[in-house]
Amino acid sequence: MVKSLALLNFFHRKRDGDIIIACEEDIKTAFNIWNGISESQELNLPPYILDLYKEVILLAWNEKIEVNKLSELSIESGLTRQEIQKKHFQVYGRYLAGWLLRQQIIPMLETAGLIAQEADPNDRRKMLIYPTTPLTISRNQKYSESE
Repeated sequence: MVKSLALLNFFHRKRDGDIIIACEEDIKTAFNIWNGISESQELNLPPYILDLYKEVILLAWNEKIEVNKLSELSIESGLTRQEIQKKHFQVYGRYLAGWLLRQQIIPMLETAGLIAQEADPNDRRKMLIYPTTPLTISRNQKYSESE
């Protein structure tokens, strides 16, 4: 990336014959760019999918946990695809096609290890989606499992 940035700005860079010398600004800019894309790159996901996971799925999951805590229900129920689509509309203001979620987005997130799917115990035809990141595990669950 540093080389690319130096080449893009070669009119403003020092030269030694045919060699273009990168400056501190090229290095800082390259690190800023990398910081923006590194997480999705390491998970092998497009940035849009990672943002969708954070802004839609985790948000819907956390809201569901809070509602279940207030009503003293078990938090065992995962998210349905319809709940994800509804939250996507609330966050982005546009609909998410069901086939796109089912055939592309969920498999990518599952392959990256960010979600797990399980059959709904009440209706085996439906799949429930559970985030698997440590941020979504409550403190009580984490401590009780480690004891």
